[in-house]
Amino acid sequence: MDKPSLVEQLNEGVEGTLSRRSGKLARADARLDPLLRLAHRLRDLPRPQFKADLKSDLEKAALRTIRADVQPTAKPCLIVENAAEAIAFYRRAFGATETMRFEERGKIGSAEIVIENSILRITDEFPEYGSFSPKTLGGSPVKLHLYVADADAFAQRAVAQGAKILRPVEDQFYGDRAGQLADPFGHVWIIATRQKVLSAKEIERRWDAVLDKERARMPGFDPIRKGFHTVTPYMIAQDGPALLEFAKQVFGAEETFRGIGSAGGLHGEVRIGDSMLMIGGGLPGKKFGVTPATTALHIYVKDTDAVYQRALAAGATSTYAPADMEYGERSAGVKDQAGNYWYIATHKGPRYVPQGLHDVNVYLHPLRAEPVIKFLTQAFGAHQRAKYASPDGVVHHAQVQLGTSVLEMGEAHGAFQPMPSMLYLYVPDADRAYRSALAAGASSLQEPADQPWGDRIATVKDAFGNTWSIATHLGVKPA
Repeated sequence: MDKPSLVEQLNEGVEGTLSRRSGKLARADARLDPLLRLAHRLRDLPRPQFKADLKSDLEKAALRTIRADVQPTAKPCLIVENAAEAIAFYRRAFGATETMRFEERGKIGSAEIVIENSILRITDEFPEYGSFSPKTLGGSPVKLHLYVADADAFAQRAVAQGAKILRPVEDQFYGDRAGQLADPFGHVWIIATRQKVLSAKEIERRWDAVLDKERARMPGFDPIRKGFHTVTPYMIAQDGPALLEFAKQVFGAEETFRGIGSAGGLHGEVRIGDSMLMIGGGLPGKKFGVTPATTALHIYVKDTDAVYQRALAAGATSTYAPADMEYGERSAGVKDQAGNYWYIATHKGPRYVPQGLHDVNVYLHPLRAEPVIKFLTQAFGAHQRAKYASPDGVVHHAQVQLGTSVLEMGEAHGAFQPMPSMLYLYVPDADRAYRSALAAGASSLQEPADQPWGDRIATVKDAFGNTWSIATHLGVKPA
């Protein structure tokens, strides 16, 4: 077999040298050793830093050609007091590359710089053409939003070159790490690094949480009117005063307010134990065109039997007589003349009211409980507290926590059918809760508006026929 030529030996030697991890030279004719040693020295090139620098230089070179090849639809034009100094600053602080400059009468009429993948125009002031810098005007209404690989390092470099931090770089609710700084020429920059891409719904949820924290820090802010809970039943009857008197006679309700409502009828407020009720309706001898709103209430008292007898004496009809229940309370039921159901109960425990409940609790009878619970969760941030269902899926009793209140419900059966109720709901932000309710399937009856008694209110009707007056107490006393 013929001996390989020097060229063949060189090819084989270079390939062997480059492929070996041991660092040893491939065996070949001694005359080829100098060339193989050179191949050995070059095997680890280019170095990572060289490749990174080359990539950066090529990207900048490509950006220098962008003006001729591709022009953006919108291009910010920054007017500054000294364009030449501004360009020098942007080079040092922002890593900008100048791609074009046109000078006129010793001033820069137009220049272009590239920052990352964006083009900006820079020009000196020309008052005769209506071009003024932020320093001349006392500020600029425009901010520039700049995305960078590392917002912290970028801001530090800019500050070292003369920029001023307006807002420190911090994690933001919308998924960016961002801050704001002002350059020496009066322009404000939002410096940001995208950390996580969030959906619009998640951004809104996070923003709501930020607002709630801010409100919590406000001195004296309480979105619930003093004496009320998150949910207050609003009962409307054809004879409003009669219903109000029924509550006073039977349950010892304390009347705290009586006046004329917006519809021309009665608006009354009474306290029973730790709870408030709103009662409205027609007045004797006056026309009242509002549809009555009835509800069912689970009301805790110290003596179920005595209250039950007072209710019958006041004109109510019995739905079930007092009896001890397996779930730990003595209970009875009545229906008043306006059509409201009162589930009278005494808890068998340290107190006549079970822990977590109030003296008066709204009780709903939907056809299906699950859709109602889902609506309350999506619209108002409620969460399920308890649920008791039969093997066939019928929900006999459920409790849903809504702020400081608990809504109870049991699916419709027998005489206990759905009763579209009117409920007054206090929330931290009525506008936000109104939007959430609409998104969850409710229909609008009234957009948010401030009311003279100090509440901001919006009204919606859910898919189950219940009307929700969504309110935030503004802390303003009625005139």
